[in-house]
Amino acid sequence: MPPLDLTHIRQHHTVAELIAIGKARRSVTSFDQLGTFVPVKRDAAAYLKHVREMLVPELLPLRRERMSASAFAFFRGSVELMDYDLDYQHSTEIPAVVCGDAHLGNFGFYASPERRLVFDLNDFDEAGVHPWEWDLRRLLVSIILAARNNDFKPKKVEKLVREASASYREGIKRMFDQTTLNRFYRDNEVQAVLNFGGEPEDTANFIADLVKKASKRNSEQVVRKFTWTNSQGERQFKDNAPRSVHVNKKTYRNLKRGIKQYLQTVRTDVALLLSQYEVTDIIRHSVGVGSFGSLCYLVLLTSTDGSHMVLQIKEALPTRKVGSQSRPELTAALELTEGQRIVSSQRILQSTSDVFLGYFQMADKSFYVRQFRDMKESIDIATLDWGQFKAYANTCAMILAQAHAQSPTAAMIRGYVGSSDKFDEAMEQWATAYVSQVEDDYQTFLELV
Repeated sequence: MPPLDLTHIRQHHTVAELIAIGKARRSVTSFDQLGTFVPVKRDAAAYLKHVREMLVPELLPLRRERMSASAFAFFRGSVELMDYDLDYQHSTEIPAVVCGDAHLGNFGFYASPERRLVFDLNDFDEAGVHPWEWDLRRLLVSIILAARNNDFKPKKVEKLVREASASYREGIKRMFDQTTLNRFYRDNEVQAVLNFGGEPEDTANFIADLVKKASKRNSEQVVRKFTWTNSQGERQFKDNAPRSVHVNKKTYRNLKRGIKQYLQTVRTDVALLLSQYEVTDIIRHSVGVGSFGSLCYLVLLTSTDGSHMVLQIKEALPTRKVGSQSRPELTAALELTEGQRIVSSQRILQSTSDVFLGYFQMADKSFYVRQFRDMKESIDIATLDWGQFKAYANTCAMILAQAHAQSPTAAMIRGYVGSSDKFDEAMEQWATAYVSQVEDDYQTFLELV
């Protein structure tokens, strides 16, 4: 099987036919069914333990600390539980390339190859071909959890979840008001995103401040922050154990070999550019919440002119869905192609992607590579006021719809969701019910800690 099996989403029907097929799916899976949460019997502690066994042991205490902060933080770090539960829910059975972890924290700003700032999905570790509603369910649940963190009123949050679902529907509709090629050439440049829904002035000013901050996060800023000059006048990374530590000689050699393999997966012009750099330092550096504890490295590259840039190498673990099956032999076999799966999914789902995106294998592990922090910025959801939070949630829902619209099956989604707010009510009902499951799992986790 290829790393990203697109067989099930290739179509030979017209858009009009696919819309009709999607609409007909309502007679198989009604909105009421889609909105009914089906409780699942499982051992949350066992699944969480299995995932921990795949991670770096010395980083587990920090990971536990991050996940313990709130139910939302726990939700971000335990996607395997929701993945398991989704298999038992009523489904439209309409497949698409999905993010797999489309919560509010996995959207952000980054630079396009043309050096324009865009806003889009930014995490694809769990990406693959699954029913499209899995992403929307996860997004809506995250809205409720994040809103509770911010102490927003429950009735307002309930209404917002329905609005976000409607924004997703509107996003799908807008995409199919365009031609196939124009859907592909969608523009997620920041100003185009801001124009969606006409955000209030205070939100526009808030975004403008983030844009200014992101614009300053370039290679020079990264080098200044993460490196120092030693007594020999050489740049090297700063250690900050256990989060940031230099690798041993064997790992250093293996990663250098991996980078040579990686160069075969990028465009020719990018490979030629990188031929002017050499690896001068490598450090293990963990980031995030969900992926914190997996192998992650920073590579310092020094050019022939003495300038520097930093690449990030992240271990491409099998999706948590695979890991939750407790079959280590299957997990190990699949990991060999996981980097390619993640990179392929990212290129499909994003409006534009990092030109340095690529992948390689090292022994029995797979990795993907990207430029580190190049104009990247995320929104601190906990600092948002109600107006900003509402605009952000609706924008993320619209962006998700645009990403899903890249799949040939997306017209079926358009047909299924239609124009009725009954769909939004059903999705809000399911999300609210599932939040109770997350909170129960969170309490189980706290007891384990």
